[in-house]
Amino acid sequence: MSATPFPRNRAALAAAPAADAPPARPRTTPLLRSAADLTPSLFDQVVCAIGLILLWDALLSVMMSAPSQRFILRAGGAPESSGDTIKQLIFAGLYATALLRIVMLHGVRAFRYLSIPMALMVVLAIASSQWSHDPSLTIRRSVALVGTTIFGLYVGLSYGEVALARLIHRAVFVLAVLSALLAVGLPSYGLMPAEQGSQWRGVFSHKNGLGDAMAFGLTAGLFVLRSRPVTDTMALVWRLGTFAIMAGCLVMSGSATALIVAMAGMTLVMLVTHRQDAGSLALELYGGTMVIMLAAIFALLNLESIVTLLGRDITLTGRTLIWDFAFRMIEQQPVLGYGFSAFWSGLDAPGALFWRTSGRFDIHAHNGFIQTTLDVGLLGLGLFLVAYVIYLSRIARIVPVDRSGAARWHIVFAMMLLLGNVAESSLLIQNGLLWFLFTAFQTRLAKTVHAHALTPRPAAGRRPKLQNGIPVAESRS
Repeated sequence: MSATPFPRNRAALAAAPAADAPPARPRTTPLLRSAADLTPSLFDQVVCAIGLILLWDALLSVMMSAPSQRFILRAGGAPESSGDTIKQLIFAGLYATALLRIVMLHGVRAFRYLSIPMALMVVLAIASSQWSHDPSLTIRRSVALVGTTIFGLYVGLSYGEVALARLIHRAVFVLAVLSALLAVGLPSYGLMPAEQGSQWRGVFSHKNGLGDAMAFGLTAGLFVLRSRPVTDTMALVWRLGTFAIMAGCLVMSGSATALIVAMAGMTLVMLVTHRQDAGSLALELYGGTMVIMLAAIFALLNLESIVTLLGRDITLTGRTLIWDFAFRMIEQQPVLGYGFSAFWSGLDAPGALFWRTSGRFDIHAHNGFIQTTLDVGLLGLGLFLVAYVIYLSRIARIVPVDRSGAARWHIVFAMMLLLGNVAESSLLIQNGLLWFLFTAFQTRLAKTVHAHALTPRPAAGRRPKLQNGIPVAESRS
């Protein structure tokens, strides 16, 4: 029996493998970790950043209209803007670039990662021109919805979870700085009209847009910080400074909905990143769900006191009036709705009845699920619910095998998607941020699930063959 030579120095001793010790198990699947940190080329980063800012309806609304024009309603039931044609050309160029890059980098097979129910919703939106009271308007906005979906596919293929959260945080920080400068330096542009409260709106067309952006930026930034902790003191101070600026803009916007979304999103980030094992995560999510349900019951029982505390009236700034009208209109055309993005458009539109009876000139239902039902009926809402359930099922499949925590960003986004549409209409919207993000996250998760499914599994009692830390299939002779 030959003796194993003893290493002569400490370095050799550290490098020498134990005789019977199995190879150390990695903390997370390398495939999932590398996918989470995936970042595209510089060109694609610039295109994605520009698109993200434009889809937040920021900057263009300031550059292409005077302060007095930003809230004037024309006969078409949309904000007056002399730059519609320019905006259409800009978005057309953005979407064409995204389509070209998808084909160049991934080929046409990349479209298999697109959620089928979401694709059917887009098809339904186009088909709804057949029963819309304004077919040409529905067609134009449906084409823009197709472009928004393509851009979401492009970003989902290009970015991993952590990299996308980092992109959102950085883009929102830029918007926060510009909004603060505009609100302080040019209040005629950066503030809401005096009769509407004079809250900050910054580079956005409305204060709620500023609030929503800050809520997403704060949540994404906290997720990045929790997923990839900063060890350098100056970098940590800089990160906290960005949080302070975004939080200030959120407060100055006066958007109660955005404040609730931000608090819920950041709380959920702390919850899902606190522990790393799937069992603890499931327990904490269950407990968090119970807390949310109890809070909702408490809020319903004390609604009048809560809305008074938030500075709102019992109608939630008129939202309950709109919802009551919308439900009565849905009863008349429940299955297919009134045509995509046409319900509130024009003096002869179905929604014009609400204007004449209430004296309010709202151009959406202030609830994404109600607005979707008005546009494409219960059929369209059902397709969204199917897409959402598929999304949740994929999250449940990936999270237990991804101990890096990156995949848990999907849990946070899934919750924010629902909360963001309770009091605002931001679900099925052409050139809309949440539809774009939902497409991007669905695509990212579908690609991760597909790649994970193709990773070979080791046979019972055998160790997998590794190449660069990633399991590979063994050739059979």
